Amino acid sequence: MPEFDEAYLRANTEANETFERLRRAVEEMVDGGAQQISVLDTARQAGIEIDERVLEELHLPEFVPVQRFLPWHVWWPWRPLWCWWWRRRWPWYRCPCDWWWYRCHWWVD
Repeated sequence: MPEFDEAYLRANTEANETFERLRRAVEEMVDGGAQQISVLDTARQAGIEIDERVLEELHLPEFVPVQRFLPWHVWWPWRPLWCWWWRRRWPWYRCPCDWWWYRCHWWVD
C-alpha cells in the first residue's frame, strides 16, 4: 500500500476531528431526550459551515427524527455531509468513500 502524503494525512485528521464533533453533538442531543434534531444547527455546532441552500442541494431534511434503538450513524445523514465537506475543504482529494460513491455523489458536477 502506498504511503499517503502529509497533506492527505492532515486532511484526514481534520475530517476525523470534525466528524467526531458531529458524533458527540448528535449523541448529546439524543442523551438529552431530543425527539428530532436539526441537521443545520448540529452541523454548524460541529464546525461544518452549511446553510439551507446546502441542505437543499444535498436533498437533506431540515430535521431528522431520532431513532433511539439504532446507532446514530445509521439514521443521521452524515455521509452526504462527509462528501460535501471533503469537496469543500480539500477539493484536490476525492472523498475517500468509494463504496457509497454512487449513492451520495449524484450531486457532484
